[in-house]
Amino acid sequence: MKYYFIFLCSLLLTNVFCQSNTEVFLFDLESTSSKIEVKNGKNISNNEGYDNQPSFLNEDYVLFASSRNDQTDIAKYHINYKSRIFINSTQGGEYSPLKIPNKYAVSAVRLDKDGKQRLYSYNLSNGESTELIQDLVVAYYTWHNENTIVSAVIEEEQLNLYVTNLLDDASKKHATKVGRSFHKIPNSDLVSFISKENDNQWQIKSFDPSTGKIRLIANTIKNVEDICWLDNKTILCGNDSKLYKLTLKRDNSWKTVADLSSYGITKITRLAVNAEANKLLIAGDISTSAPNDTQDSDDNASNNSETETTDTEVSLTETQAGAIVQKHIDPFNTRRLDEFANAFDDDVVVNRFPKDYMYSGRNTLKENYKQFFKNNKKSNVKVLNRMVHKNTVIDEELVTVNNRTVRQATVYEVDDKGIKSMTFVRNKETTSNPEAIVNTQLERYNERDIEGFTKTYSNDIKLYTFPENPTTTGQAALKKSYATFFERVPDLNAEVMNRIVLGNKVIDKEKVIINGQIFYAIAIYEVNDGLISRVTFIQ
Repeated sequence: MKYYFIFLCSLLLTNVFCQSNTEVFLFDLESTSSKIEVKNGKNISNNEGYDNQPSFLNEDYVLFASSRNDQTDIAKYHINYKSRIFINSTQGGEYSPLKIPNKYAVSAVRLDKDGKQRLYSYNLSNGESTELIQDLVVAYYTWHNENTIVSAVIEEEQLNLYVTNLLDDASKKHATKVGRSFHKIPNSDLVSFISKENDNQWQIKSFDPSTGKIRLIANTIKNVEDICWLDNKTILCGNDSKLYKLTLKRDNSWKTVADLSSYGITKITRLAVNAEANKLLIAGDISTSAPNDTQDSDDNASNNSETETTDTEVSLTETQAGAIVQKHIDPFNTRRLDEFANAFDDDVVVNRFPKDYMYSGRNTLKENYKQFFKNNKKSNVKVLNRMVHKNTVIDEELVTVNNRTVRQATVYEVDDKGIKSMTFVRNKETTSNPEAIVNTQLERYNERDIEGFTKTYSNDIKLYTFPENPTTTGQAALKKSYATFFERVPDLNAEVMNRIVLGNKVIDKEKVIINGQIFYAIAIYEVNDGLISRVTFIQ
């Protein structure tokens, strides 16, 4: 049974946001009528923390939002000299820096410490800032010309498209439910934006700020909203580590350009092409093992062709992952031992939650269940609820052994060969309802009440990533982390897609939107003495 709730975030948000490491990469770009190549990639931010939303100031400089001294400021990077400076020194955090047309100034969305979020201009000579649009909470934007801004404005938990004329301070709404990607279409007077009016299929549309006319251009890749224009006919976008292109009136579908995983990029989030169309900026999440400064190599170049590449670890769809787990259910119930054992990897590991090792290996598993079937005349498992995230499946199960029936949860990690780990989560008895404090925690988060939020946790709260990798220990550390997070993230939205309540544990799968970007994760809350004492994240 599924439970649906809307909250302005949950515990997993900080884990996703605070631990994500985004970097900005600069690539050389070569394109012909038949082929696009990206090569010589270099990590130009090379900075622990948040580095994102890059754009070209001109042919020599790049702008991007970058973390320093516990806040986000505007960084300016010199392409030839490979040097970086910061151009502002406000108390707030700046995001989405762009060059203002025909002026020696840039603009950025600023989130002040008092919670005020507005669009400002910054003089490149002295760094002084001026508020550009009053009374509108601008989240994302682009410049149509030096006096006209097309933006996504936060209204009632969604983004709506506005046009603002700075000469007369007039703003007008033209579309609702839009995404974060706004771009001037090359060699035209049009701006592109992402329409999310159709939840099942987002669309790229053109918009004429002078007339208000909107036209459909193309469909996006599913749930992908970050694009940029190579020229007025070709669009680039990223999905996970892969770069795609769509040439209008020629390509019937998005075509793979390159797999950038060799640079450590796991998820492409933002893209920008310079005016000469010979350089490409990409912001993306990077793996923790990624090199800090990736130099071009023959190996890297070999991955940047317009062909599909094979990942070393196969990423499964939710349907595929669920089907792999399902392969052992029926054989268990009908006691077909060989078929049951063959659903598991050769080196499968079996644990009790969180990481209490029991045994490993398919042969050992087979011997254990052979003895189990011999000792118990009747055994059956029924799946009551199933949640899937990437290659992890959690089943809520009703298990009957002889005349005794118990409810449990089992965490399965799978790959294309079978089940590679199986972790049993036991039903621990409790006299209280653990959902109550978890929901209170979510409500306090929704209110950004850091004091009330912190009070829902025990003094010795511990946060982990699955199975048992510690990330945060103690209420003071949690409070510090969340206080910063509350100040800096203006648009948080989480929806509990599925929930399992098992004794003192609440297991939630959540869909989270952070600045327009969608994340999924699973949080396993453990409640003791009426407070959340432990949370384990599966990301």
